[in-house]
Amino acid sequence: MLLLITILIIAIICFIFKFRERLAFQYGRLSRPYDQATTTIALTRMGSDQFIELSFGKVHYIYHSSANSSSSSTLNIFVHGFSIAMEMWQDIFPSLVHDNQSCLVLDLYGRGWSDAPDVPMNVDLFVSQIAELLYALNLSYEKYNLYGVSMGGVIVQRFTELYPSKVSKLILCNSTGLDIVKPSFISSIPILGALLFKFDRQSGESKSVRAQWANPDSDEYKRCIKLYQQTCQQHPGFLRSLFSTIFYFDFHLAFKSIECIQKLSVPILILWGEKDTLTPVENAYRYHNLYKTSTLKIISGANHNLLIEHSKEAIEAIKTFLKDK
Repeated sequence: MLLLITILIIAIICFIFKFRERLAFQYGRLSRPYDQATTTIALTRMGSDQFIELSFGKVHYIYHSSANSSSSSTLNIFVHGFSIAMEMWQDIFPSLVHDNQSCLVLDLYGRGWSDAPDVPMNVDLFVSQIAELLYALNLSYEKYNLYGVSMGGVIVQRFTELYPSKVSKLILCNSTGLDIVKPSFISSIPILGALLFKFDRQSGESKSVRAQWANPDSDEYKRCIKLYQQTCQQHPGFLRSLFSTIFYFDFHLAFKSIECIQKLSVPILILWGEKDTLTPVENAYRYHNLYKTSTLKIISGANHNLLIEHSKEAIEAIKTFLKDK
């Protein structure tokens, strides 16, 4: 009898651990305005919304092809970070499009308007998403300029490690990867950790989030919080994807990627906010030291969301870097 009770308890614990996310988070299909044939709602302010079915679900992207033959051999690819989707590039992307450069921006799985597959959200999932998207679109560019902000910095470095011959330039903005991120003990508790995470994150506003903005009273901050809250409402897999990323995203792979990239001759721009509270500015100098020939640009007064709050300075630094041979 005791043996049966022990087996039953072990089985229950294993069941709870295996399905802890399903027991805590909402599941269902993402409701998209584009699914309704009568609507022409623009999902972003960045261009014509496009969708494509890939191996792990439907992906939202925006692609602009350059009409200038001299710049048509290189494609600029923009990769966002942990929670704010492609809108993080809302000023940078249109600026390069205005310069008639070829550009591609996408929502990573579980963010924005892309599906949230029920798989571990690790770095190679996102790298494969980008690689498969490029293959599916049958884009014939010789080289890519890769832009990664925050968590996206780890993704583009991993992409460079795996596809070194395809990368022309790297732009790392407030990139994570140098500090190992581990889930808290409370977050690791089955069901309870997920429920607490859901309760804490669904409003989008917190002291730590406000601390990542130079001006948390701005209209841009309010717009991003509203966008986050709307995503929580419309996207059943959003919070689950964030929670999964905390557990499965391989931040430590950045060190392996760095070792590989150090052997390449890829020009790198390190763009950072002077007052970044999430990825301290000291990490910018660490990256600059690791990538000996990199270009370092520290934006005065900027915080972690510098691409939104200090977009003019960021655009100037990026365009200057792109012009350099």
